[in-house]
Parts: sequence; structure tokens; C-alpha cells
Amino acid sequence: MISLLAKGASKIVSSWSEYFEVYFKGDGNTQQILSKTFGIISTVLWVVLGIVGAIGAVYAIYLGVQLARAEDQGKRDDAKKHLITVFIAIGVTLALIVIFNVALPALISAFADPDALDIPEKPDGILQPILSLLKA
Repeated sequence: MISLLAKGASKIVSSWSEYFEVYFKGDGNTQQILSKTFGIISTVLWVVLGIVGAIGAVYAIYLGVQLARAEDQGKRDDAKKHLITVFIAIGVTLALIVIFNVALPALISAFADPDALDIPEKPDGILQPILSLLKA
């Protein structure tokens, strides 16, 4: 049991491209397409995180100025609620992107046995290898 865990721990990956290199034993072209596709998705998600972070920071500064300039308690409370909402939105966006880009490949690779995956040498389509890797 311990040797099986040690064997699986050495194959934990931290990105989708590594995941397809280690766990995909099918056609080389399909592996390359999957690796590039998930690499593009990952890059786009990191860019989205940067954009959301920048827009959130600008909006948080704007709300902070509104909070400082507010004359009555109602406006202060309203600005405070919006500020909290901005921080929650940025946090959730960060968490989802990190989960998809880092945690999901690591979790799947930690519990998958690369020798037990039933991936055909010539898959019928692009979705079939992904479903086989995820055991769906």
C-alpha cells in the first residue's frame, strides 16, 4: 500500500501539459492538440485573472474614495458593501482559476493510475481521450 502511494506521488503534475505528457499514452497528434489547447485555455485564464484584478483594484480605489467622501452613514454603508463585494469577486475568481490551472491536474494525477487508463491508440474524437483520462 505504501509503495503504491509512493509510486503515485512521484507522478503528480502541476499543469495540464505535464498531465497529458505523463498520463496520455495514445496518439501523439492528439496529445499535442490536447496539450496546446489546455495550454491556451490556461494562459487565457491567467490573463483574465490579471484583467479582473486590475479592474477590481481600480474599482476598489474608486469605492474607497467614495467611502472617504461620503457625508452620511447610508452612503458609507453602501460603499462599504460594494467594496466587500469587489474583494469577494476577486477572491472567487482567483480561487477558480487556481483550482482549474493547478489543483485539478494535481488532484487527477494524484488519484489516477497511469497503467490502468484505457486510452485507445487511435481515439475516435477529441473528447474520447479526455473522458478516458477522467474515467467518465
